[in-house]
Amino acid sequence: MSSSNNFNCWRHLYYATVLLLLAAASWISEAFIIVAPAKTTKKNMMRSSSLRPTTTNKITSFPLFATPDNTNDDKSNESTTTTKKKLSHADITWKLRPPENTSKLSRLKTKFGANVLRLYSKLKGETLPPVLCPKGGRAMLEAYYREPGGLLKRRRMIGRFGFTTSRGPSNNEIDTTIRQVYNINPPPLSATIAAIIYMYVEPPYRHRDVGSLALTVISAIQSVQAVDFTVLVAAGDERLVEWYEKNGYVRAPLLQEVMGSAGGEFGVTMIAPVGVREGFFEGCDLKWW
Repeated sequence: MSSSNNFNCWRHLYYATVLLLLAAASWISEAFIIVAPAKTTKKNMMRSSSLRPTTTNKITSFPLFATPDNTNDDKSNESTTTTKKKLSHADITWKLRPPENTSKLSRLKTKFGANVLRLYSKLKGETLPPVLCPKGGRAMLEAYYREPGGLLKRRRMIGRFGFTTSRGPSNNEIDTTIRQVYNINPPPLSATIAAIIYMYVEPPYRHRDVGSLALTVISAIQSVQAVDFTVLVAAGDERLVEWYEKNGYVRAPLLQEVMGSAGGEFGVTMIAPVGVREGFFEGCDLKWW
């Protein structure tokens, strides 16, 4: 009799836990965007999108500044960093966070929600998407690195990067740029667009490929969100523009006015296709929340 009562007690506890998780998952769904990964190929890159422009063809009314890890270095700092080894995804833990202006309470709610989703997926035997992005259309990526010398050393944040995660509408200038640069003729206003807002790497870790690695992670995240292209304004000198070109971006002069830098006073507008290679997330330590 005692064992039967214990079994019933555990069974009721299990059902109560599942119901609680279901209720929490319903509440949490208000804070996340879940999009199935989409294959990014030249053939289907310009797929017919169900997301059409509703209010404006402009991406934003203010310029987006993107500064990578190879700028703002003085000579003394450059001489100390160039002797250190380049970093790879094996060295860095990436953390996807809400944008920098998110309140502490909202961050705690989001982190709690992520843990509940992980627990719920384990109980159900389901696999979560590789990335969950917050509603609101923006996110922040943080890079953490542990210096060699023992596991007792804590990982420290060495970079942070702001970008958009929602699929924004295209416009005539973007469509024309895509045709000219990539020889693709998309249906009018069908391309989905995201943007990089800023990039910052701590001075001791510049010239070590942190910025280049961050671009691949951002591209992978935006690809999961079914974005086709990402745009930015390279705010700096010609070296900065060349750095982005080495990382797959091309100049997009037709977008200067659209991006809020009509005369180039805020930098050079650039564009790149979004994509993620197969198996990327298995080799990249990316944690969301």
